[in-house]
Amino acid sequence: MADMGPDEHEQLRVAAELHRPLARAASLGRKHGMSLALFGALTLALSALGPDYVGLSIGAVVLATGLVEWRVAPRLVHADASAPRILARSECTLLAAIVVYCLLQLTTARSSGEELARQVGGTGDLGIDVAEMAESFTLLVYVTVMAVALAYQGGMALYYLRRRAMIATYQEQTPEWARKIVEALDK
Repeated sequence: MADMGPDEHEQLRVAAELHRPLARAASLGRKHGMSLALFGALTLALSALGPDYVGLSIGAVVLATGLVEWRVAPRLVHADASAPRILARSECTLLAAIVVYCLLQLTTARSSGEELARQVGGTGDLGIDVAEMAESFTLLVYVTVMAVALAYQGGMALYYLRRRAMIATYQEQTPEWARKIVEALDK
């Protein structure tokens, strides 16, 4: 690097600056993918004890999403233009699975509050309709899960998609030799 001129130093500096958000996104995606894979594997293991087929399905989707993100996220370091789309699609698949699960729990698989009401003896001493309260709580929980998933998984999908423009800028504004050096330093 001692024989580099000021122009080359500047090109290398720009390459490093434009590459930094891609490296951060790759690191985040890898950690996020590992977390999802571990959570999915745990869900699969616990659901297999039941067996809970819905839990097994959700666990499989979460595990697959995690593995995809864990494997694809490092491609962001190398400015792979297809990586953001794959990562975003993976997040959207997980979001769809969560929404379908919640909708099933709110409709066809919904447990009635009547069983709980029978166990506690109807309305109880305070005059509270236990069945209605249980159904309201179920509605609140699953609507909240859907809202959080929409915000989080949707936000992650948008986050990954926004890396496409960064990749394009990085590739357009930096020479290949500078990209190779910067990417080699981020391994």
